[in-house]
Amino acid sequence: MGVCVLLGPFRRIIGCILTIAMLAALLPAFTAKASDNTEPFFDVPAKSYAYDAIHKLRELNITNGIGNNQFGYGKTITRADFVTFLVRLMGWELVYPEEGSFNDNKDKKKHYYPYIETALKAGIIKKAEYFRPNDNISREEIAIMIIRTIGLETLAQQPSLSYQPFSDVNKYNGYINIAKDLGIVTGIPGNLFAPKNNAKREEAAVMMMRMYEKLNHGINELHAFYAHNAYSQKEYIKSLDSVSFGWCRLEYDAENGKVILNSSSKNENDFVLPDGFSGVVEYARQEGASTQLNVFASNDIRINADETQKNIGLVEYIIKNPDVRKAVIHDIVQMLNSAKKGDEEAAFDGVVIDFEALGGKDNQVFLNTFLDELNTELDKHSKKLYVAVHPVQRPGEAYYNGYDFKTIGEIADKVILMAHDYNAKSLNDSEMDIGFTSTPLTPFDQIYFALKAITDKDTGVQDLSKIWLQISFGSAQWQKKDGKVINRYPYVPTYQKIRDRIKNLDNMQNVVVEYAKSYENPYITYYNPDTGVSNVIWYEDSRSVTAKVNLAKMFGIRGISLWRLGNIPDFDDDGMYLDVWQQLIEQ
Repeated sequence: MGVCVLLGPFRRIIGCILTIAMLAALLPAFTAKASDNTEPFFDVPAKSYAYDAIHKLRELNITNGIGNNQFGYGKTITRADFVTFLVRLMGWELVYPEEGSFNDNKDKKKHYYPYIETALKAGIIKKAEYFRPNDNISREEIAIMIIRTIGLETLAQQPSLSYQPFSDVNKYNGYINIAKDLGIVTGIPGNLFAPKNNAKREEAAVMMMRMYEKLNHGINELHAFYAHNAYSQKEYIKSLDSVSFGWCRLEYDAENGKVILNSSSKNENDFVLPDGFSGVVEYARQEGASTQLNVFASNDIRINADETQKNIGLVEYIIKNPDVRKAVIHDIVQMLNSAKKGDEEAAFDGVVIDFEALGGKDNQVFLNTFLDELNTELDKHSKKLYVAVHPVQRPGEAYYNGYDFKTIGEIADKVILMAHDYNAKSLNDSEMDIGFTSTPLTPFDQIYFALKAITDKDTGVQDLSKIWLQISFGSAQWQKKDGKVINRYPYVPTYQKIRDRIKNLDNMQNVVVEYAKSYENPYITYYNPDTGVSNVIWYEDSRSVTAKVNLAKMFGIRGISLWRLGNIPDFDDDGMYLDVWQQLIEQ
């Protein structure tokens, strides 16, 4: 965890230890002790936008200026100096090769010699004949190096990020788009970036410190859902700040003409209040975790309420009808205060409104009204309100747009971004015939645009501390024979079966674990000689999860939600990258 103020003894201890360890690993060894010289540079204006960033660099011993207690404010910065500052800031171990890698970096006596070589090894700069250490660095070059430093170069090269970020940018669009969206770089009046302009030393300081601050913030809230088959990972609640129980859903009772809150197994309901539920809720409470009841409803469920409301989505029906809203809110609050089954009874600290598949911007105002009315009633009982929302997709792609992020963020205590399950749920005949199996669960650029939208300064959730990025642990397996996919719907192997497949206990042929860097998703390929069938399995592992968590942190998000307990990969790290739980609690 990134902060030490966490609920529960386990989180408090682990959080403090990990914070210390993470900071020690990030900061250079020679900056473990802050600079003794804390006197402000006399050439830096006290009201400068860069004042704090410049002096933070001095505090970290990244630079002591250009001499005579001057920072060099208003002056340009060379490529060598910028790389030197960047390498020091990241705390990388310096590289001293026998021979320099560039024709103009052969002199080992130059102060910048090891820094340039270290930057090359880290992939921050690329191999070329000359590095041009004494040339001034441009604003464009700084943006590129920073995006490489934070590990997002592959993302920057995706076609979906090639749109023009500023009117004067026509090259390296993806790099500058990301740097802009993350708040690392800003433009100048007229929607300009001036990419070829030489950067000033203060500009470089601000960009570096913005990057540094994002890298140094950890995750301080971990939430998970507890639903069917979750009991096997009940003990994980000890490490959670909050847990939500998926034990009911809203349905339309056609016989009686009303919406009901169903927590039984009637009507093939999977969201069931289980035997022993009160003990699990009490266990969570004893471990210091906030407890919520998840209320699920899908707008994909179509109902015929009356002559004027035929084939209407269930969620739309609920939120558009004042009397229905009132009845549903009453039932929710009642169950939060007293959920009963047999002799068991439990209360919850709040509710998660999980209204899915809601499209149409016109529906935003109705959902806002429902949430506002619900929140008014919840406040009377000191209950919390969490809201799950669908993500915005890549530019030009359709998505469920019935969620007003900004207003929901104003009403709710937490907003859970369900940025997962992007993979195809079925293939059409054409896709099957061509052997299409490229179905990653969470393409990285999709996660990027989801995070960008929900943190938008104008239309997103304004209080970023309210946002939780949700990670789900699904899988998708396709089978091919004679070049064609033979299963229209993907198989969904468990993570135990995925681990067994990686270990190849049944001696399949050509078992290969791949990692698609462009998607930040792993997949397995193998061949079954008995059936003549080739297989592809997409899944999540610690690499893909860490990539998403780190991206969320770069957008200022400090909370993670997991769907769900009982399905989180937690195996010893034996090179399979299935130690997901361990990696998560170390975030």
